[in-house]
Amino acid sequence: MLMHPVLADYLQAYGKGGLRAQRLGALDQLSRVYWFTVEFGLVAQEEGLRIYGAGIVSSHAETQFALEDPSPNRLKFKLPRVMRTRYRIDDFQETYFVLDSLDDLLRLAEIDFAPFYDAAKAMAEIEPGEVFPGDRVIARGTGAYHAKRLRTI
Repeated sequence: MLMHPVLADYLQAYGKGGLRAQRLGALDQLSRVYWFTVEFGLVAQEEGLRIYGAGIVSSHAETQFALEDPSPNRLKFKLPRVMRTRYRIDDFQETYFVLDSLDDLLRLAEIDFAPFYDAAKAMAEIEPGEVFPGDRVIARGTGAYHAKRLRTI
């Protein structure tokens, strides 16, 4: 993954953006961008959805879950939405965000995130499995996997 020029350039820009996010008190918002791109990102291709996130690639089970299981939501990537969305560190994701192409990562590196940080801080955080009317839904998940896990706890 790090050998792909687009991802390498994105990670370099992300690192620089991290210093600015720290000064602006927005590390939580920026960490969500990282989580839903570098770790758990999906990209749309003619052949269907593909994985580029390292957190998915490192797990055969999550690879199948992210691409084939009916449980998770798959939403078009929207920066303000991603910055407000909580994620799961202990289990499969309830929502995955989908880029139209890997070039969209580089476009993210060109955006001034400061206004997005301010907007995200002014709004409520979004729980991992929530879907809202304004979301561009690729696949609305059933939520069955996580509902079953909650019943067994």
